[in-house]
Amino acid sequence: MTKVKNEPAAHSQVVERTCRILREIVWHGPVGARLVDLTRATGLSRPTVHRLLRSLVVEKFVHQNENRRYCLGSSLFEISLAAPNPFADLTEFRHIIQELADTCGDTVYFAIRRGDQAFYLLRCEGVYPIRTHVVTAGQSLSLVGSHCGSVLLAALEESEIEGILERAERHPEFFGAGTIDSLRTQIDETNKMGFNWASDVAVKEVAGIAAPVPNPNGRPYLAVSISAISSRLDKKRALKLSKLLLKATKKISELID
Repeated sequence: MTKVKNEPAAHSQVVERTCRILREIVWHGPVGARLVDLTRATGLSRPTVHRLLRSLVVEKFVHQNENRRYCLGSSLFEISLAAPNPFADLTEFRHIIQELADTCGDTVYFAIRRGDQAFYLLRCEGVYPIRTHVVTAGQSLSLVGSHCGSVLLAALEESEIEGILERAERHPEFFGAGTIDSLRTQIDETNKMGFNWASDVAVKEVAGIAAPVPNPNGRPYLAVSISAISSRLDKKRALKLSKLLLKATKKISELID
């Protein structure tokens, strides 16, 4: 009787642990995750992670690449084709982003992480006549060369950050007008304050303040930034705008599952 009574709880625990592992593999992107990465990130024992990975590999939800790292498998791709797109309708998000742009008067961006890039879902304009059209909706910038990208990087494990930086170093143009040192400063600032300000990142003489959108289910994968010419958006003004920015990201967080 006891075994039957505890069975649903045991099954629930297996599902929860499996989902944690899959989320971590997602965050490691195409490079893949090592067993030690997954063990450390999930807090599960090495035998438990290894056992669950074996089952996921058999079902083709996960596969091992040539470097023995774990990546997402073909079965997940098949499932994803039938899943609804949470950003097919951006109406509610647009309202929040436009409200922020109207309040601050500047250009506001809303982006989602896609691998090593930040894909821009929305760009809304304020009333200030000099605008900073660094990127438009539907375009991507490298995580290492964008304001939104810097705060999305800050949400990752150190090993993931270093992997992305290493790949980006082969393409110096990905850093835009910034440098690795300035990017590390942005990451540190995000981890300390929940947002960061920087100038001369994607384009010279353009400044921005960015913050990740809190994710109730794990690490942030969305970000919002305010952008303006550097003379208009110095660090002092950025600190004032940070309250508005964080308020907007909280509103967006309440809309995501």
